Amino acid sequence: MTPLDRPDGDCLVLGYDRTDSSRWAAKWAASDLPANGKLVIVHACRPLHAPPSPLASAEERRQLGRAVIDELLLEGEDSLLDLEIEAEISDENPVAALVDAARKHGARAIVVGCEQHSRLHKAIGTVTSELLQASPVPVTVVPFPAATGATQSAVAG
Repeated sequence: MTPLDRPDGDCLVLGYDRTDSSRWAAKWAASDLPANGKLVIVHACRPLHAPPSPLASAEERRQLGRAVIDELLLEGEDSLLDLEIEAEISDENPVAALVDAARKHGARAIVVGCEQHSRLHKAIGTVTSELLQASPVPVTVVPFPAATGATQSAVAG
């Protein structure tokens, strides 16, 4: 499905990991979508360069992911309640989960928050840097104001 195939409105895919920056990205995405828009909130249960945790089963990871998204919806912005929301919990790495969701839902863009990273993270790659290379749609990176002093987003694609 492509964005033009979606007759019932606009769709964005949001990467959500419970960080302040991903909460800020959720607020930005909700403000960017029209009233009939769809927000697909994706929580990946494993880190980018590591296998899933052996301390929890796939079902336990999905339950935790669902609780993380439920928390966002209960404590997040009221503007989220005006949208069609779909939650996806994935046992894939964040890049694969976001790209798959964008294709599946015909999203016009993927939205992620921006965190400051250590030199090691920068050397091995961050979700954002790998997403910019792998995404079939534009990627909007929303900086967290406390870290950057800015509220504007950078769009790449």
